[in-house]
Amino acid sequence: MFAKLVSSFSSALFTKTFMALSAAKKIAYLAVFAAIAVAVNAISIDVTPSFKLSLTATVGFLAGSLFGPVGGFSVMFIGDIIGGFLAGYVPNPVITIGTSFLGLIPGIIVPYCKWNIGIKIILCFVLCGLISTMGINAYGTYLFVASKYTSYWAYLVIARVPQLAVTLANAVFSYIAVKLLNRSGTRFTIE
Repeated sequence: MFAKLVSSFSSALFTKTFMALSAAKKIAYLAVFAAIAVAVNAISIDVTPSFKLSLTATVGFLAGSLFGPVGGFSVMFIGDIIGGFLAGYVPNPVITIGTSFLGLIPGIIVPYCKWNIGIKIILCFVLCGLISTMGINAYGTYLFVASKYTSYWAYLVIARVPQLAVTLANAVFSYIAVKLLNRSGTRFTIE
């Protein structure tokens, strides 16, 4: 009974394909994706303190879609923390949680909803844009950078709305990555 409960609980937290891997392969895949998240974080371009050109959301989408909500959240959490330290700053915990949601949200939607992949990508990036980019990360950046100079709502409209263009670009890159991954013939597919 307990084993069945644990099995059904873990199947909700990770994708079936990920659960079928050996423990060593699970660790290896998560580590590789965390390293990719660190690399993408390192090559992101800070245009202003609140505007960043980055493919972080694409990595989060792929990690969440392939590994499930816990795997996606973990990859982005570890990637943001290590990436922050390698960039020479202490990561902002609010922004780290917001960035982790870039893996959590697709991990909840993509493996478990039976819709067309295009609709799943749109839904994931609308939610990531609202919850992570315009919500948690905006608040974390506001506390760190702009709280002395302006109100939160003025900061949100003036400084964060342009970041939604980057979210849109990440949605397009994610769609292209899904199509390439599904054609590659590997064990992992995103449907």
